[in-house]
Amino acid sequence: MKRVWILKLLLAAGLILSLFVLDPSPYLLPTLMAALLHECGHLLAFLLLKIPLSGVSVGFFGMRLRSAGRLLSYGEEWLLSASGPLASLFGAALGALLWNKGSFFASFSCASLLLGLLNLAPIRSFDGGRMLECFLSTLLDPEKSRTVLYFCSCACLFFFFALSSYLFLLAGEGVGFFFFSAGLFFRFLFDEKNEIF
Repeated sequence: MKRVWILKLLLAAGLILSLFVLDPSPYLLPTLMAALLHECGHLLAFLLLKIPLSGVSVGFFGMRLRSAGRLLSYGEEWLLSASGPLASLFGAALGALLWNKGSFFASFSCASLLLGLLNLAPIRSFDGGRMLECFLSTLLDPEKSRTVLYFCSCACLFFFFALSSYLFLLAGEGVGFFFFSAGLFFRFLFDEKNEIF
């Protein structure tokens, strides 16, 4: 088990190093720092709520933290989900205060703001989607709340895909946003867990 963790850590370090080699843009480091701050917000919430961790997995769209030992209340899950975007918005405000100290802080502020707002979108695998599901589950039965979240996710992802298609095809901008939103949209549509009927 320890070898697997070491291998994952080396793989992540290699991936980050290759990003710096392949993309020497000045925006990469502030963006990675904004993502790290976002995930640290989630970890801090786990510590403050005294919830033990059973595992951490890193994927293309961020980290997934698993709790150990007990089921979480909807309130605890909501707080855990909200802590990442809250940390991002705090980072955006801090970067804005230091904006005149250099371009790194301006880039960090913008990346943090975008990351925080994007994660608040009501999409199933995002923090905002989990927050919406927790809130709806206090009002409706879990099956109905999943159905509402499914349709909110579809609408949001379709909006992102349509906006990115417009920017890419008509304005000639946003290639990265187009591929990101297309990947999210098609991954969501073809995910077996999304079957609601």
